Amino acid sequence: MKNYLALPLPALMFLGALVSSASAETKRPKLQPICTSLSIDCVVSQNSGYDNGLYPYGVPTYFGWYAGGPATRNSTPPFDFLALTGWGQIYPQIGASNVAANVYLKDYRVYVHLTSGGWQLVQDQATNSVEGGHYVADYSNDSASRMSLIVQPDGSARMSSPASGYNDHFWIDPRASYTPGTVNGVFSMAQLRTDSASANLIANFGADWWRSASARYLKQNGVEVNNPAVGMGAWVKLTTTYQYFFFTSMTKSQLQAEPPPPLK
Repeated sequence: MKNYLALPLPALMFLGALVSSASAETKRPKLQPICTSLSIDCVVSQNSGYDNGLYPYGVPTYFGWYAGGPATRNSTPPFDFLALTGWGQIYPQIGASNVAANVYLKDYRVYVHLTSGGWQLVQDQATNSVEGGHYVADYSNDSASRMSLIVQPDGSARMSSPASGYNDHFWIDPRASYTPGTVNGVFSMAQLRTDSASANLIANFGADWWRSASARYLKQNGVEVNNPAVGMGAWVKLTTTYQYFFFTSMTKSQLQAEPPPPLK
């Protein structure tokens, strides 16, 4: 088995400078989008910006992603950007006990939609590394401790659950490259489970555009200069059986007109 150890943060999303449009005080329909099968409706349920009533421990309520999505922030990349990567994050759930457990990630894949039509698989857990760290819950000072992702015989990656005040933040490496002007959307999917029904963990997935495959993380005046977020999906509670987690920048009608390969 191979151990993937945490590296310095390669991508971080829209953080503290954002005022939440999805705070705990915002009243929106509460859903529990548990997806155990592949369908466009399940994708949409996790990417419609709904407050599911699940909140991450240690994240300020005024953060724009405290209640999950908004699903999409930058659906298309800046004109001169050349790369992207998918990522996920796992938190203890507010208001519930935080029992230590293991989390298993498998079948993590990221597709891009081409401006000429069609989808292209650009990142795949089966052939790429998964890396990450236990980051301070609000990502302050990019502070993190090392996190081992241990590949299991079935190809899944095992990680330990985050302690209170921290998260599990992981991403696919290396970044995927593309030719500027050829990409106008993202779809990603993965499966997660925990080995304890008492773990009370929530997770969501997202993606970042990157200036290049090697650009460093750079934040100036509260703005991620080299990696603007595509967006993120809703919070979903982990169970002891695998369930699907999705992120997409595409609308329901776009997915129906041209489904990603896993949904055909």
